[in-house]
Formats: sequence, structure tokens, C-alpha cells
Amino acid sequence: MSPTNPAANRPARTNGKVTVIEVAAEAGVSVSAVSRAFNPNGSCSDKMRKKVFKAAEKIGYKPNRLARGLKSRSSLIGILVTDFDNPAYLAILSDFTSAIQKRNCHSLLINASQQLNIAEAVELVMQYQVDGLIVTSTTLPQRLVEACQKQNTPVVIFGRRSRENLATVVCCDNVINGRMAADLLLDAGYHYPAFVGGPIGVSTTTDRQRGFINRLIQRGCDHWTVCEGGRHSYDAGFEATCKLFRARDRPDAIFYADDIMACGGMDAIRYELGLRVPEDVGIIGVDDIRLASSRAYNLTTIRQPFSDMVNTTVDALFEHIHNKDLPPKHITMPCTLIVRSSTRAPGIGAAQN
Repeated sequence: MSPTNPAANRPARTNGKVTVIEVAAEAGVSVSAVSRAFNPNGSCSDKMRKKVFKAAEKIGYKPNRLARGLKSRSSLIGILVTDFDNPAYLAILSDFTSAIQKRNCHSLLINASQQLNIAEAVELVMQYQVDGLIVTSTTLPQRLVEACQKQNTPVVIFGRRSRENLATVVCCDNVINGRMAADLLLDAGYHYPAFVGGPIGVSTTTDRQRGFINRLIQRGCDHWTVCEGGRHSYDAGFEATCKLFRARDRPDAIFYADDIMACGGMDAIRYELGLRVPEDVGIIGVDDIRLASSRAYNLTTIRQPFSDMVNTTVDALFEHIHNKDLPPKHITMPCTLIVRSSTRAPGIGAAQN
């Protein structure tokens, strides 16, 4: 008996169709290697291509007709997504698909999950010869932009800045967002603010935290706390808030990296800790998702103009598609402070203290 059995390593099939992942398991190679083998323009040796084709034939894999190396425009726009915990992306994806359809193109949604990392997902996108790629994931490694550039595929990053400046970016100024939050909380008379961040190292989290803390310091506030939520989700906000209040120095106001975390934090404050919002603790988020304006939360937030950002992103992408020589640019959109009942009115708390 052979010491290895590729079939034993193949993932269970759930929909009756043989997948690229199964081909990779059968051939004993990576998913990206399979992608390159089926891409006529992919970098792949003849030996590797034959190995992959043999495995594919053995298990009955049939590549999608869109992945047969079309050299003309595919009329497909890829959208790379990882942040499905944040409900803001439901509306964002709806706006993206509508804006792309208005240009007589179609959307290819790529979910870069733990099983399929971003690098492999982009490799798979290349099979379909997409005309452009919109990236909404939390991070964009430089090598991915370079891979797209080698394929002459334009990339636009949505909602997050890129330190490498290798692709066009459409986002808000998150440092200013942090300053706005700090000013509101201090003007409302809160004295012990805290910041709850999202994924560690992501530009939106670091920029909002930097703007928030710097403004607090500028205004003479020297009692503040930072807590890492780790992800953009309701549970992350709930758990981070409970952690903050287990510490000796409890905050009297919290700025969350986004609205869904703020909703989780508000519920922790009201139902787990038995405190009042905004009397005992002021709460502010970012995004202005639909849930934020509901009577259950009535959340003070910093509204990002998502519809305008989506349209600007699509416009920028098609500019790059029609002119591949255009240099990357950074487009910054204005945000708006929306004051609701999760914070005291500016001046009221200050007068009472």
C-alpha cells in the first residue's frame, strides 16, 4: 500500500461538484498551483500542469467555462471580501453589484475565508480573467497587488488605506474620525474615555485609535484606556466591554471602532453590567449601519458615506481599466458626526460635573 493516499486528504463534497480544492488535494499541490495550471497565462511548468490535469481528470473536475483563458474582456469585476461579521457589508455589497451592473458588467464575489487565504483567492480570480478587482478585506499584502499588476489587472482598495501606495484607495480619514469622537465625548463631560479596536494592525483601527488618543492628550485628558476587540463583530464588542469593566479603572465613555461592536458593548453595559447609557457610560461608534438608528440602540456614530464611496470606487476602477497607465491615487471622503441618545448632549455633562 502506498504510504500516502491523496483521496483521504480530499475535503468532503457537499454539492456534488468537484472543486479546485479537491484537485489540489488529489495532486498533492496547493490551490494556487492548480489555478496557475488551468490559467493559460499562469506561471506553471509543463510537468506541474500535466500532474494537475491528470488529477483533475481522475476525479472528474471540469473547469468553469469562464476559466478557459479568455483573452478578451470578461466583463467580470472581482470583489474580495473577508469581513462578513460586519453587517455594514451587506449594504455595501448590494451597492457594489448594482453599480457594476449599471456598467454592463457582472460581479464575482470572492470570500477569502480561513480555508482559502487572500493570496489563493486572488489566484482563483485570475482564472476568470477579471477586468478589475475591488478589495474590501482588512489587509492587502503588497505581493497581492504586485501579482495583479503582473496580470495587468487594476486594483482599487475600498475603505482602508494602503501603506505601499501601489493601488488606488477610496476611504475616509480615520484619524479625523478619532478626533471627532474624542471631541464629542469630552464636550459632553465624560472624563475617563476608552477605545475598543477591531482587528490588530488594520489601518482603520490604528488610525481611529491614533486620532482619538492624540486628541484626548491635546485637550488635557490623561485618563484613557485601550482594549483590543480583535474583530468587527457584536460578540467582540460585548466581550471587550466586559473586560474593560473588570479592570480597576472603569471608563465612563467608550469609542468603538465600528457600530456593530458598539451595539454589543451597549448591550453588555445595560444587561450584563446593569449600567445606564448615556448617564453612566457614553457610547459612540463608526459607520451608521441601519441598526444604529433603531430604537433599541439609537447610537451616536460617525457616518461613512458608503454609497458615495462605492460609486467613487467603481468609477476609479473603470478609469484604470480603460487606461492602465494611470498612477494610483488616494481619494478621501468626508464623514459626518450623527449625535443620538447614546451620548449626553455636548455641554450638559460638562455643566453637571
